Amino acid sequence: MSKNGNTPLLDRLTNQLLIRQGSPYSYKDANMLARKILIKRGHMNIDGTDTLKGISRGLMTSDDRAIDRSMKKSGGIRSDYTYDPIKNYAHKKKKY
Repeated sequence: MSKNGNTPLLDRLTNQLLIRQGSPYSYKDANMLARKILIKRGHMNIDGTDTLKGISRGLMTSDDRAIDRSMKKSGGIRSDYTYDPIKNYAHKKKKY
């Protein structure tokens, strides 16, 4: 938990909502929206604690999350992908 009582996953999503260009959200609004999103995804319980899925997602690095998103979208296994840190995107490796 962070010093404001949020989990790392909630902090990250709240900050992402706040730094969007032209974000209309105050910190409180962004935090409430982030909670709703995480609960809907199954990453957070209603009481504000992370689920097992949320804990595992919170421990992932940005490249782990990008590869996980790509695997869900296109299938395959982790070793089929390479991470591009500039675009925060995982590309499927070409097979020759």
